[in-house]
Amino acid sequence: MNPNARFSFVAPVVVAGVLFALLVGCEPSRVEPSRVEPSRMEPSRVEPSAPAVSLPPLETYADTVAMRVYDAMGGPEAWAQLRYLGFEFTFQPEGGERRPGRKHFWDRHTGAYRLRWTRGADTTYTVLFNVNTKEGTAYRNGAPVDSTENDGLLASAYRSFINDTYWLLMPVKMLDPGVNRTYEADSSDAATDVIRLTFGEVGLTPKDTYWVYVDKAAWLVRHWAYVLQGREGQPPTHWDWTGYETFETPAGPLRVSTRKVGSAGAILTDRVVMPVEAPKGIFTDPAYAF
Repeated sequence: MNPNARFSFVAPVVVAGVLFALLVGCEPSRVEPSRVEPSRMEPSRVEPSAPAVSLPPLETYADTVAMRVYDAMGGPEAWAQLRYLGFEFTFQPEGGERRPGRKHFWDRHTGAYRLRWTRGADTTYTVLFNVNTKEGTAYRNGAPVDSTENDGLLASAYRSFINDTYWLLMPVKMLDPGVNRTYEADSSDAATDVIRLTFGEVGLTPKDTYWVYVDKAAWLVRHWAYVLQGREGQPPTHWDWTGYETFETPAGPLRVSTRKVGSAGAILTDRVVMPVEAPKGIFTDPAYAF
């Protein structure tokens, strides 16, 4: 991350229909969910089954590296079984305090989603929506906003979902449909494999390019660099992936990196929870404290 104020961290709001993103200038906005699940704001009384695991054939060394990373993070079957995932996304400047962040909670089997953030000392936004249908309701301090602002906040919340979950889950998304993997032999060495990711016509910014640096001893992502769509020709932005934590789930242990460190500070994808059941009202009650 360039430390010369390219990084701006403010809560996303819509004023007169204008969208302000939380991250300006360095937010990877990545692949939309390939999974199509029932469209409902609340979980069905009939528990949805976990999506079937579908992986591409491992035809290249880059594919093999991506699979080894996936396995090191817990493996496709365990990740497919994980239904509920919560975390907070925020920025902590070098030598400073963490800033107020975006709090996420996701039903990965139905698409139900909750996003909450604050702006200023007295304003809280909550968006309850479905990431598959992109429909839902936005609230300011617990009260629904008007229809124009609702549309803008829904769009902002969906962008935050794409951006923030990719910072957390990229290592288990390298084999997603539409992702192209290339082994970068000139950048790799005895300790590190480097995989370049490019994309088909998927996601919000398909012309992004990422370089993923994989530790060959543990098969964990230790670093990434990227050039985002619209910034082709500029030097890549670099972040170290640190703070790996392991979470025990009924399907097995799952790993995530909770801290990405760059020259200006750290992106935090922490306060992770993987509960077996969703708290009552979390997808329906804007006043629920999470």
